[in-house]
Amino acid sequence: MALQLNLDRFGNNPTVVVKVGPKKIRFDVHKRQLCDLSPFFQAAFNGDFQENSGTMHLVEDDVQAFEHFVRWVYERRIDISLDIPSEMSSKDDKDDLLMARMRQMFDLYILADKYDVPILKDAIMVTLFDAVKEGTDEALHCLRIPTFGDIQHIYANTAQRSTLQKFVTACMTWFVDVKWYTKEFGSDWLRENPEIAADLAIGFARRLRGRRSPFSPGRDASAFLETVN
Repeated sequence: MALQLNLDRFGNNPTVVVKVGPKKIRFDVHKRQLCDLSPFFQAAFNGDFQENSGTMHLVEDDVQAFEHFVRWVYERRIDISLDIPSEMSSKDDKDDLLMARMRQMFDLYILADKYDVPILKDAIMVTLFDAVKEGTDEALHCLRIPTFGDIQHIYANTAQRSTLQKFVTACMTWFVDVKWYTKEFGSDWLRENPEIAADLAIGFARRLRGRRSPFSPGRDASAFLETVN
């Protein structure tokens, strides 16, 4: 896939080909940049089981998430904005846009978790944390309360007790009224998702004991950073 990136500074460093998804969308990535960041790619292209052809097919991965990943590899920036465009007026359109972009963030984290890139996971968590604390009033509901489907997707596709799991659990602990969980729909969802329910129970126990919210004034994202924990 063609990305608008300035790669001149990498000179003649060798590249590898990564084909993503069922349609085998092609990404040409400098081998050193990829392998220095990820033990998975280091082992794949340089280890005993290296891809001798210099080509790898990641059939299960999301193409858009991998595109965001490659851009971050080269530019060290996450090109997913959680700001609402000023020209957008419809609340439904704004909500749909924010939820779609949050899912892009979640999918990028899932990719970074799968290929063991903690520095990218931390960058994502800082971006999400800042959005939740500093977002505009009209955006905060979407930013602070993930959908049930998104939470299940995160739990199914990241390592147990990942920082993203901790983050969405904290959001559900501190930004959702406790009474909601006593309603039939909420209770049924918790019974169907015992791992999530267990983490929420721990979160509410801490809240009831008087623990400060990780999102309270003066707090930073350190509770959700892998390199700190």
